[in-house]
Amino acid sequence: MDISQIADVTLLVSIPAILLLIKFYLPGYIKEKGKNLATKEDIAEITNKIEQVKVEYAKQLELYKSDIWQTQQRYLQMQEEAKLKVEVFKKAVVDVAKITDLISIYQLHASNSEMNAAIAEMAFEKGNQELQKVSWDMHLEHKGKAATLYSNFREFIVELGGTFAVFSIYFEPTLNDSLYRIIMMTHGAVELKMPPAEFRKRLEDECSKGLDLNAIRENVGRHYDTLYNVTSITAEANRFFQLMKDHIKLESNEKSPPSRS
Repeated sequence: MDISQIADVTLLVSIPAILLLIKFYLPGYIKEKGKNLATKEDIAEITNKIEQVKVEYAKQLELYKSDIWQTQQRYLQMQEEAKLKVEVFKKAVVDVAKITDLISIYQLHASNSEMNAAIAEMAFEKGNQELQKVSWDMHLEHKGKAATLYSNFREFIVELGGTFAVFSIYFEPTLNDSLYRIIMMTHGAVELKMPPAEFRKRLEDECSKGLDLNAIRENVGRHYDTLYNVTSITAEANRFFQLMKDHIKLESNEKSPPSRS
């Protein structure tokens, strides 16, 4: 048998073997390769979806953190506002009470200063040097105290002006109006109620009645007290305090949780 015949026989034997290989082995191989390829594609898709979920979760987490932060800031702002309102309320109450008392004391020293100045002038004209010196010294003493009190009054007015500005932001208009009236009334109340010439005339009228100096001082001082009266300021201050109480009570009721029936 020659080489060509052997090749033909070998080819005839190989062809069935190759066909068997293709029939039984190749489909399984192709199927397995397909599975591997599908698995890689599935893993890539799953990985992509996981990453998308992570990104979305991160966004939601940031939004949640932002909401929490904003809620905390609102709460802190409400706390600060409530604290500020309480502090302003306390300061307003104290300042109104102080300025009312300050005006009363100021008027006492201012009137005594003018009264003693007039007495010193009358004593000088009558040649009573001892009374002149004592009265003038008293005039200077009361004048100095009145000046200090008036300076304090101006400081209180400035502070009340600042308080009034805060009131216009945080409190209702009736409270602003009441505080404004108090400020305006104190400006009028701190003015001297009798000019020096009138002090002189009233002292001379009392002196003509034959009264001693202490009685003369008392009578003129009593008349001066009728000109200066803090009743209107005190009444408005009491009204202001009551308005503040009502305002705070109303806010407390609004903020308290409703009762369960």
